[in-house]
Amino acid sequence: MSYYLAADLGTTGCRSILFDQELNIIVSEYEEYPLITPTENFVEQDAELWREMTFRTLKKVIKNSGVEGEDIKAISISSQGITIVPVNRELEPIYNAISWLDTRAQSETDQIRKDFGDKKIFSITGKPISSAYTLPKLLWIRKNLPEIYDMTYKFLMPMDYLIACLTGVCVTDYSMASGTLFYDLKNACWSKEILDFYGLPERKLPIITDSGAVAGTLLPKVAKELGLEENCVVAIGAQDQKCAAYGAGLKDGVITVSLGTAAAVIRLLENLNTDDNKGITLCGYTNKEVFVAEGVINTAGTCLRWIRDMLYKDEDYAVIDSEAAKARERGSSVLFYPHLAGGSSPDYYDDSTGVFYGLGLATGRGDLALAVMEGVAFGIRKILERMGAYENAEKVILFGGGAKGDFWASVITDITNLQVCVPVSFEAAGAGAAMLAAKASGVTLNPLKTDKTYSPERTDYYKEKYRKYIEIEKKIWEKDSR
Repeated sequence: MSYYLAADLGTTGCRSILFDQELNIIVSEYEEYPLITPTENFVEQDAELWREMTFRTLKKVIKNSGVEGEDIKAISISSQGITIVPVNRELEPIYNAISWLDTRAQSETDQIRKDFGDKKIFSITGKPISSAYTLPKLLWIRKNLPEIYDMTYKFLMPMDYLIACLTGVCVTDYSMASGTLFYDLKNACWSKEILDFYGLPERKLPIITDSGAVAGTLLPKVAKELGLEENCVVAIGAQDQKCAAYGAGLKDGVITVSLGTAAAVIRLLENLNTDDNKGITLCGYTNKEVFVAEGVINTAGTCLRWIRDMLYKDEDYAVIDSEAAKARERGSSVLFYPHLAGGSSPDYYDDSTGVFYGLGLATGRGDLALAVMEGVAFGIRKILERMGAYENAEKVILFGGGAKGDFWASVITDITNLQVCVPVSFEAAGAGAAMLAAKASGVTLNPLKTDKTYSPERTDYYKEKYRKYIEIEKKIWEKDSR
């Protein structure tokens, strides 16, 4: 029997998982690491902790699995994107990683908008101009930390850094590269136009290639530390949301929705059109010929946790589901807009905040819980419409923490009017990494199997409620309607 290791490096924690050839989880280990917030708008991480905790969880998995090291054929990585860490020639971090959550580079972002404009940048990269992306962060480092910039051998993203730690090779994939704001989406390469304009040398960036390609084999000292064979293959992975979509079985007609802290909606694209920005980002995927559209609701599962912490302390999510279901049977009319961390896809309304609309004396906590679940589902529906998913959509594959309960999945299937399937494992990103690890070793693994299926039942009820939801949203935030 062959086994495959996956390391899933998220924003606040690392999970290492050993999978068999059926994508059954043999052992899983998880550790958290902190965000470093030295001042307002600054969000950093210690990249050495990424290595330390990834290696530690990998070692625990290998030890606790009882599987011989020689039977573990390959390893791959799913990771947060956009975050950037400068390393020296020894591939050691010389400054903290600047997180995707970091917004310090506002002046650099404004300068990019002045230099290129939103339309031009989107036509090249498939992304709107934002301080979240890597380009303004890199320009900030050059301006404010010139000695760090000059000393940098490579600017790496989290997956790239871990691959470098494992193999000594600096390489990335198309999904990670497309989150930088200096990636030429149409030509699947670093944008010569953007790099030349800002005088950024391509030699400071990793090489881009396919997910599932072989980055190399383990360095001898790493193989010894982990307890693996030196010929264990290290595969190039992908950005975590794309890795999860891959593991869940993204394909034509099948949409994936990751319902975690945020909600990420991903659709495979048949044709790439960067001339029409509909508020949906366009991304590279597993090879240069394939692209995806992605829309994100910044706070999804976070909203439900917020309601739980405020109104359902020490109570199970099953209680929330029960009360929300009763509110729906009463025909609750409360609406919720899940903008607790500002605007989300596809409209990115200025100054948007979380809003409950339609409260009355009869409103109870079940109405609020229901409104939160419906609000996120309405947001998913709007993203699906904007990305043109209804042209060929057959079903949604739903995974993540929010997919654990039946009720929210039933709300989503009713509102989207699409069949919703939940896979057997919620670790879709890890499964995707395992599939890529297997691919690099010459083996094809099938995506996660389906555990539960939900079919629409209340489409007429939600058709009218969704119309009202959009109408009220425009009245609140669209400047033209004021």
